[in-house]
Amino acid sequence: EQARGYPHARPHRIHGCHHGEENQDGAISASKLIILISTVYSILIGVLCFFLAHPMMILCGGNEETTDIATTYFKITMAGLVFTSFTLIFGAIQRSMKHPGIAMIANIISMIVNIFFNYTLIYGHFGFPKMGIVGSAIATVLGTAVSTIILFVSLLNKKLYVNFVIMVKNKVHIDKATVKSVTLLSANFMSEDGIKRLSFLLIGIIAAKTGTKAFAAHQVGMSLLNLAFAFGMGMQTASVTLTGNALGKKNIQLARKYTRNCLTSGLALGCILSVFILIFGTKFFGIYFSDMSIIEIGHIINFYIAAIVPIQICQVIYSGSLRASGDVKYTLIASTLTIAFGNLLVDFVLVILFKLGIQGVWVGTLFAQTALLVAHFFRYRGHRWENKKI
Repeated sequence: EQARGYPHARPHRIHGCHHGEENQDGAISASKLIILISTVYSILIGVLCFFLAHPMMILCGGNEETTDIATTYFKITMAGLVFTSFTLIFGAIQRSMKHPGIAMIANIISMIVNIFFNYTLIYGHFGFPKMGIVGSAIATVLGTAVSTIILFVSLLNKKLYVNFVIMVKNKVHIDKATVKSVTLLSANFMSEDGIKRLSFLLIGIIAAKTGTKAFAAHQVGMSLLNLAFAFGMGMQTASVTLTGNALGKKNIQLARKYTRNCLTSGLALGCILSVFILIFGTKFFGIYFSDMSIIEIGHIINFYIAAIVPIQICQVIYSGSLRASGDVKYTLIASTLTIAFGNLLVDFVLVILFKLGIQGVWVGTLFAQTALLVAHFFRYRGHRWENKKI
């Protein structure tokens, strides 16, 4: 999902604006409710996916060779889903208080732990047992668990605007207004995510029909796009956090300034990344494949990635500002139309009807990102978001 430019850094809006309004009780109330909901939700989803793992892998196209392995991996990672949820929520709380560095450090350490245990548990190095795919899944869970612990400990700091000590000692109650705000946001985001993920599943099926080599190149291309978009996620997080705080202070001019600065930086960064991809992107495919026919397909995909990256970064920055203002219904409608209908329809027509192969899939992605940018741009320029309320 991140590779296609549809972010999930969503707890910022409520907490960020309460912070901007200097409403500490409101921020604590919102944080407590979001943590409670995410805990219950992740446990329920984790248990459900654990017991339905095998039929889900078959539904996703698993065969006799891959289904059992995929089921094992999926069960273990779903057992640790609660850690992933906590990492996202705790990190979002820190970012909304303008402390993104803590979340970054937690993610870096998590990545190092993940890589280390992948190396040791998959192959049995340094005296660890050789566990194969089970070791890989355990490494993933350990990485997110470590990130959760780091972020949890960081939120014990009494000097923070929102911390766990205040949550426990002050007994701040969750009021009806907070419940309404969180419920409204959650309903919109869950609807949006449900539609998008179903669309991604169908798009993946269409991409798989282009052939084994083309689909392999496509998967690596998506990895490269995801890597480039990591920079865009940073700009989007800055847009959501800073704009949300400015709007919480009722400072519209400051909110506009933050968005402009993020757009300028994001566009410059996107152009630099595009040039880098055009020059070195083919070598990235060479890391994965020795078959020149696949690398040639990857070379063509690079041009699409280079065109998508700056568009993608700009559209998520606009989207971040709109979300920070509470204009979530518009972003829901825009993403639904472009992804569930636009992207999927273009892919179907170009790949299935006109037989354009994997290029048809990437044309659909480029179309969707451009359409989202146009939709968010005109919404932002209309200024209705400035007075939006949840």
